[in-house]
Amino acid sequence: MGVLRFLVGMLTMSSVVAMSTYWATGSIWKATGGMVIALIVLQVGYVVYFLWAVYGPGAEAAGADPPESIAWLDHGAGVRL
Repeated sequence: MGVLRFLVGMLTMSSVVAMSTYWATGSIWKATGGMVIALIVLQVGYVVYFLWAVYGPGAEAAGADPPESIAWLDHGAGVRL
């Protein structure tokens, strides 16, 4: 996901939360507080997802030995200069 798409989504989400909270309560302070809480939850979720993507499933497989079918590439077989 690109940064621009993330920022547009974050702005849209926070605007919807602020408008719906203001519509439900009639208080600009509660709307602002709800928006800030929503932004914090979004950022925490984004960091948790990023850490899961880096250290989650597949991290062990990335450090494993290559399959035998391509292991010959490391030995320079058939390369003549």
